[in-house]
Amino acid sequence: MKADILIFDLSTGQSTSRPPADPLAGGRLLTAQLVTELVDLLADPLGPGNILALAAGPLAGMRVSTAGRLSVGAKSPLTRGIKEANAGGMAADSLASLGYRALVLTGARPEGQPAVLILDEAGPRLADGRPYRGLGNEATAAALRAAFGAGYVVVSIGPAGEAQLAAAGIAVTDANDQPFRLAARGGLGAVMGSKGLKAILIRRVAGGVKAPAGGRSAITGFHKLVATSARITVLRDYGTASTVMLTQNLGALPTRNFSEGRFDGAEAISGETLRDLTLSRGGVGTPTEACMAGCVIQCSNVFPDAAGGLAVAPLEFETLGLCGSNLGLASLDAIARINRLCNDLGLDTIEIGAALGVMMEAAESGQVPPFARDALPRFSDGERAAEIVAEIRQGGRLGMLLGRGVVAVGQALGVQRVPAVKGQAMSAYDPRVIKGTGVTYATSPQGADHTAGLTVFAPVNHLDPAGAVALSRTVQVQRAAYDALGLCVFNLAASGPRPDVILEMLNNVYGVELPAGWLNELGRRVIDAERAFNRAAGFTPADDRLPAFFAQERLAATGSVFDVSEEALDGMWE
Repeated sequence: MKADILIFDLSTGQSTSRPPADPLAGGRLLTAQLVTELVDLLADPLGPGNILALAAGPLAGMRVSTAGRLSVGAKSPLTRGIKEANAGGMAADSLASLGYRALVLTGARPEGQPAVLILDEAGPRLADGRPYRGLGNEATAAALRAAFGAGYVVVSIGPAGEAQLAAAGIAVTDANDQPFRLAARGGLGAVMGSKGLKAILIRRVAGGVKAPAGGRSAITGFHKLVATSARITVLRDYGTASTVMLTQNLGALPTRNFSEGRFDGAEAISGETLRDLTLSRGGVGTPTEACMAGCVIQCSNVFPDAAGGLAVAPLEFETLGLCGSNLGLASLDAIARINRLCNDLGLDTIEIGAALGVMMEAAESGQVPPFARDALPRFSDGERAAEIVAEIRQGGRLGMLLGRGVVAVGQALGVQRVPAVKGQAMSAYDPRVIKGTGVTYATSPQGADHTAGLTVFAPVNHLDPAGAVALSRTVQVQRAAYDALGLCVFNLAASGPRPDVILEMLNNVYGVELPAGWLNELGRRVIDAERAFNRAAGFTPADDRLPAFFAQERLAATGSVFDVSEEALDGMWE
């Protein structure tokens, strides 16, 4: 089967292609390899020396449930280290069906000449991007469908990416052709913007790679295993919002800029309330939706407004935590408004929610620089928070500061309590309680990213620091392997204890005999490659630390601090 790496130079419009050295290399492993190979360690993340790599997994295009996640990699303008963010939608399956394992963008368009890259059976070519400049992701996708036809997946940036803001992500159209799936973390939308690329159109050809007969049988077995898992059933009914009350009950739900671990309004933003309200409002709303064709998990949702129209899609746990409880907002509608703005502008809701929380803390303190006095939102003020996010469209001062991320906001407003590691905001699990995830925040080469190693679902005492390092290491390796395969990590609930099912698919599709421990080896290859890049770029053990306040301030809900020793963190990968 053809699975080339396509390298396209945006400066010249010329392209080359080559097969991957390893036919099983894909997703996060392949982006790490390509960034390591093609990016100078000291390159400016927003300069032409950076690349933007979009990679599919080795099972993409074969009608394998959730195997069509798209990995996007580059040197991050937020962390200034290596970064991968992945998204659902139809891009990876379509890329693989056209015969490509990865698309690598090098160089940059000349100033004032933004472009749209079209990739289909005729190969890659550029179109004028100026008609779409300044449009949000929703208008961009609609305009491109009108201009080029409905048969394309759209990968695009909004005004935040065009402005090269460090909180900018990249939107991907989903199974319903809506640009609601974001490779959100690490500022990769800013990298795309720095290259003068407004959008990529990929001919939509799902299921275009034919698996051998034995492979098809193994794929069916995988589908049956996942579809009948108890955890998958919960995800199908309540989505990731099912995690709200779990985290609340543990005392780990970020509240008022990570100052509290429980939120009085948690039930109002829970998965149960989200489902009930979605069903009662009807209209376009649905509590269960697949973000890519053929997904058997279907954990996504469409949240309707009071009239049954689209409020936002999807509304996920991380957004409910960072743009909800973290801001003191107990209204699904208020959170949805911020979420919809972020989707359209092309922003990471985790980074924006954390940055808004720091703004609100500054406002409460009263010690605010003159430029922000009387303009900052206060906790529970969802309307003012949304107004500041919306300012980004017009280049407003506070909006543009917000779009630079939580660390920049903390520095500008003089706030010391900034929940970030390696420059990137934490997701919605307080590390003073979920200590395994705290270790992940500190030690992952990706920065404070829950997707790199979330431990909240493990049946352990999360307050005990003794096993936190070992647990985080195990989960980080697992998740890196799934990211490298292009598989949604939600499969882990079902297939984590059954690695043989994954290996059977790969063995039968590729005619190989992978050993029992191969998935662990794959995960370590990913992490080792990323750590090597970061170390060579100047990262030290001092970068593998949580902000000091997590070790110093006891969380009222539990009385706990983050007390995993620095020695244990330093020995994490040795």
